[in-house]
Amino acid sequence: MTDEVRQRKIEHVNIALGQDISAPQRASWQDIRLVHQALSEINLDEIDTSVTFLGQRLRYPIFISSLTGGHPDVTTINRNLARAAEEYGLALGVGSQRAAVVDPQLAGSYTITRTQAPGAFLIANIGAPQLIAQARHAPFTLEQVQRAIAMIDANALAIHLNSLQEATQPEGDHNAAGEVAALRQLAQHIEVPVIAKETGAGICREQALLLRSCGVAAIDVGGAGGSSMPALEAARAQAQGDEQTATIGQLYRDWGIPTPIALVESGVAGLPLIATGGVRSGLDVARALALGATLVGLGFPFLKAASESYERVCELLEGTIAQLKVAMQLSGAGNVAQMREADVVVLGATREWLMLRGFEEELKRLARRKRSRGWQIGAGRR
Repeated sequence: MTDEVRQRKIEHVNIALGQDISAPQRASWQDIRLVHQALSEINLDEIDTSVTFLGQRLRYPIFISSLTGGHPDVTTINRNLARAAEEYGLALGVGSQRAAVVDPQLAGSYTITRTQAPGAFLIANIGAPQLIAQARHAPFTLEQVQRAIAMIDANALAIHLNSLQEATQPEGDHNAAGEVAALRQLAQHIEVPVIAKETGAGICREQALLLRSCGVAAIDVGGAGGSSMPALEAARAQAQGDEQTATIGQLYRDWGIPTPIALVESGVAGLPLIATGGVRSGLDVARALALGATLVGLGFPFLKAASESYERVCELLEGTIAQLKVAMQLSGAGNVAQMREADVVVLGATREWLMLRGFEEELKRLARRKRSRGWQIGAGRR
């Protein structure tokens, strides 16, 4: 089992970097239009991008999404990401720690993150399928989960919800019965905040409310539109000669709720939200903030940059931050709190979905937030 998990880790990274596994539907960010403010009264060079997440102040609302670990060859990737998280004051999530919990010899690919980022907000990562009994393994004990947290001296624990990936994986865990009870039990017995994290299929309104009832402290909506885990698993299945699983993976390549929709739907829970899934620019970061995100995560862009060098990670961050600040200025936002109150108009298929799901009033509120606060000629914004 340990060798299988370790091999799967490196296959995931190699396929992600070497093949096109993007979701066909993308993330629908073009449907999200920020309302231009011609007289913004904002100094671009003085914009405050800092944000508070689960009690810790971060310099930017950009999250280095949970990516990898569990194989010696990915240690350099995590080292480069951790150095950047420390330098820029970011939150960083590691990939699933299942491999290192089972085989402590693999812990080094994860512990490097705390070594390189002693002051960063680090998020440990365990899969919900590992919390319950599966055909080929027993559920993790509380002690094993705590071992994952201690491994990187984590500030929070992400429980990733990946039923879609497991269903399209050649050796996937197919049992999801009991995950709610296990999550609720876990949230009551560990000392760090628990983050519920989807891995590419999104979170709807009803599931967000259920997650809140389980005691999670935040939700990573992990929407569709970025890298497709079914596509990744289909490539692995194809290489193994498993045609049935490969066909299922391709069939479900575009399954899920796009990230902008998942943000609006999950907002009903009133919890801090992380937007991941198809974020590819600072403009996308601004759009996600306007839809209610506290942090906005990039996955594949960071993976690609970190596989090249630390300098490439810094270039990616500098460019994304510069793009974000322009979007903030043009939206009349001098800080992240104001960006989260910026006027935004939702169009296209995203609007159609939200209307059919009963979010008509929320769409109106998003488009008229500045108007509701009132304007007065000569006095600026009130």
